[in-house]
Amino acid sequence: MVISQRPAEVNRTVASQCNNLIAMRLTNGDDQAVVRRLLPDSLGGFGDLLPVLDTGEALVVGDAILLPTRIRIAKPMNEPLSGTIQFWDRWADPAAAATLDKAVESWRRQTLVK
Repeated sequence: MVISQRPAEVNRTVASQCNNLIAMRLTNGDDQAVVRRLLPDSLGGFGDLLPVLDTGEALVVGDAILLPTRIRIAKPMNEPLSGTIQFWDRWADPAAAATLDKAVESWRRQTLVK
């Protein structure tokens, strides 16, 4: 088993010996190219899904599954304490919208919001 967030940095020989592939969202072109090379020719279109997979979604291909499938991975019972913000909640928050003008003004002046 090989696990990597950067497939482009995994040795080609090692990657080619893996019979199963579980790929989550990849936005880096080099990483996408490596995963596309590992897919059978008949599944080349599946590689186009890599940059648009949602959080918790994965593309599964190989001997462990009958058909190549896009799956959703269940959230863990005890989620890690990560720094990821809840984007859609923050986007819809009226308090955040109230400070938007100040943020844009500071951005234009290239200073920090105080």
